[in-house]
Amino acid sequence: MTAIKQVDLKTLARELLTTGKVEVFIGYQAATQPLTTAPLIIHGALGAGHAQQASNPEAERDLARQVEALIFDDRCEMNLANYLHKFKDRKVAIVVKGCDSRSMVGLLQEKQVDRKDLIIIGAPCRGVIDRRHVGSEIYAACRECPVHNPVIADYVIGAPVPQPDLPEITPEMEALRKASPDHRWERFHKEMSKCILCYACRNLCPACYCKTCFADASKPKWVGRTDDPADAMMFHLQRLMHLGGRCTGCGACVRGCPMQVDLRLYNDHLRSHVKQEYGFMAGMDEAAQPPLAMYGTDDCNEFIR
Repeated sequence: MTAIKQVDLKTLARELLTTGKVEVFIGYQAATQPLTTAPLIIHGALGAGHAQQASNPEAERDLARQVEALIFDDRCEMNLANYLHKFKDRKVAIVVKGCDSRSMVGLLQEKQVDRKDLIIIGAPCRGVIDRRHVGSEIYAACRECPVHNPVIADYVIGAPVPQPDLPEITPEMEALRKASPDHRWERFHKEMSKCILCYACRNLCPACYCKTCFADASKPKWVGRTDDPADAMMFHLQRLMHLGGRCTGCGACVRGCPMQVDLRLYNDHLRSHVKQEYGFMAGMDEAAQPPLAMYGTDDCNEFIR
């Protein structure tokens, strides 16, 4: 991180947009509710519908107003990497936290974005405020985050922050693993019973970029969409399988769930298992191959009987 140039967010955004180095700038702005932010997508001089912006005083004022609205602080919870698919094959600058940068690496590994089209602006982050609790408590995913500083960036907008020591397995995960199968099933059933299959978790996940999700497919129809908890369980179990070696633990799915289904614990277990069996952490190295995309003779095969 020390070798990457540290810049002012608004100054950089203004330069990139007015010089045409990028067509789109994706960042954060304050939202209307307390402790909330919203994505701010700014089109520059060469962006769609803005070809004449550089010589248009009104457009210049509008651009200046939008740039001035850019912020980054401990309210910025959304993983903006989820918006990149909307601007494929266009020059884009994007603000990413540590966990978001891991999603960026995953998208690069899976050829969903082209590195030459991106300017990545890293935002060191100590954690995001949990709006559900009064005070300065941060989300559980942030307390357990192993990457507070972006793993990939062209610029940074703050000094690196300390990375606290974390246990290999959280106490909550350890307790669940030691619980009886009946207790684990009861807890899973209880969590899934809250789910209304709104698919907010899927829609907010940068790793869920399929044009047609298995949950929406009709030929064949993989899962139902009723109030039967079995439908919710099947959806989440299949989605978890699709996220093996790909989930970065950003917590977007949990934060966006209107029913507060705690998917975090199951995603954590999945990542822990992949790390234990394959020595792999998603989104850490652009050159690495995810375990489900390769085969090695020393791969774990204890599940084969």
